[in-house]
Order: sequence, then structure tokens, then C-alpha cells
Amino acid sequence: MIRNTAIPFACALWLAYSTVLPVMAQKPSKPAPPTPAEEFRAIEGKWQLRLAHEADANLTDRPDYKNSSLTISDKQLQWISADGKTLLSAACNWKHVGKPAWEVDLTPSSDTTDQTALPGIAVLYDKDILKISWRRLNLDKGRATNFLGNKEHTFLLLSRSPLAKPSGKASLLGQWQMLTALDDSLEKLGSGRSAAVAIFESDSFAWKDSPNDKGSKYAGGYALDLAAKPSRIKFNITFPPPGSGATPTPKDGLVPGIFEFLDDDTVRLCYRESGWKNTDPPESRRYPEGYYSDGDINLWILRRAKP
Repeated sequence: MIRNTAIPFACALWLAYSTVLPVMAQKPSKPAPPTPAEEFRAIEGKWQLRLAHEADANLTDRPDYKNSSLTISDKQLQWISADGKTLLSAACNWKHVGKPAWEVDLTPSSDTTDQTALPGIAVLYDKDILKISWRRLNLDKGRATNFLGNKEHTFLLLSRSPLAKPSGKASLLGQWQMLTALDDSLEKLGSGRSAAVAIFESDSFAWKDSPNDKGSKYAGGYALDLAAKPSRIKFNITFPPPGSGATPTPKDGLVPGIFEFLDDDTVRLCYRESGWKNTDPPESRRYPEGYYSDGDINLWILRRAKP
């Protein structure tokens, strides 16, 4: 007897395709976000100081704090100067809360029995960037919900990598990841992870919430004076329209600033947004005298965007 094998073969072929095609049609799934335990493993260990801001002042350039480092575990935070002196030793308690990613309570080591926890927040901003801020005065006001380096708070920006020596040939041109943008010692990038970038072209700049954003938070032109010490930048703000906003720029849009390459891929930039009369001519507007943020001065720290 001759059997017809075409029908069983066709059925098998149909079953095979019906099983494979839905799998082929599925889009690649996004990797699952790290668990709190996995993320904390990325927080533990040694960090290099990029910025320490407290009481509207930058501690980073002071001799004891320059090139200092921090080592973090689930129970302890140690802040050590470049010559091995302890700047801060504190017991710590970490709690994952989503946004901001972590609450952290620091209890500084003390010889007294009155040991009070300082309430703070932290976020792993990038795999190799960590932000921490804690309240150090008026503890009855409780935990802040954003990063602050004002009269009542300490703010730290930390990096896994030490800075390289600047070559002296670095340029502002290109796209920069905004690591921090302090305005009145308040982190304008918010308490979570940010995709904000600053883009410098030959004669214009823009601050965008993300690289693909069509609009800009701030935009305008700029001019450099590399012969000055420190190097100077003068912004010509065109957006938001000069003279408008909660803290308006002068009506002519001209804002004086300074900048310094910490290495070829890291730059800090400070500019004065207020502190003069609208009738003052542009040449009388004082440049910042250091890299800090207060009621009149804003501070950015930028890292060259990865290709």
C-alpha cells in the first residue's frame, strides 16, 4: 500500500513555522533593572571626589579636601584626605526608596554619647557617578528631597575614576554630559538620574534635557577669553528671553563666567547670573572668583559625552 506523506509533512511544517514566527516577531526585551542589592554593590567601594559643596562654598579646592576619596560600605562611610587624614568617619544606614534611589542616615563618629544621625539621600547617577547629600544643621526640618550644598546641607559628587592630568589642548566644542548644575546651591538636574547635556558649537551653546530634545532649557552664544586666568566665558543668552524668568538674565543677555578643565574630558564652569543692576554696563559685571554656587552664581560640572 502506498501512503500519502505530503499531508503529514505539511502539518509538521506549519507547526514549526507557527512556533518560530511569534518568537522571531518579538522585539528584544529591555534588560531588567538592577535589584536594590545589585545596585548597592555598585555603590560600595572607593570613590574619588569631584565636588564637595557645603554652606554655599566649594570645599574641593581646599588643601585638606583636594584629591580626597571616600570608601563606602553598608555600615560605614570613610572620607580620607590625600595624605591619609580622616575628614569624616560615619556609621551609615542605607534604604532603597525608588526616587531618590536611596535614603542614607549618617552618624558621625564622636567621643560623646550624643550621636545624632544626619538624614540624607543618594543616587547612582551613572554606573560610575554617585551623588550624596545630607542635612547637617536644623535636623528637625527632616530629610531633603533634592541634592543641596547650602548652609544646612553637604553635597558630594563622586566618580569611580581619578582625574587625569589636563593636556592643555582640550576644547569645549562638542556634547557634554551634565553631572551637576547647582543654582543657589540646589541641584537643578533633580534628585533622580538625568540625561541632560550641554552642547557647545563654535559660537553657540544649548542646555537640553536629553540629547534628542528638540527644545532647550537655555541657549545662546558665547565668547572665550583663554588668555585670562582663570579662563573666561561670556554667555549671550537668547533663551529664555533675556530679562524674563524667576531669576532674569540682563536684558542684553550677557552673563560672565569662568571655566577650568579638570582633565581633558571633565570641565567645571561657573557663571554669575545676578548681583548687578540692569542699568550696569556689561563690562562692569564681575566674573566669579571661584567655582561655587550661591544666590548669584551657578556651577556646572560636565563630562565629555561618550561616543
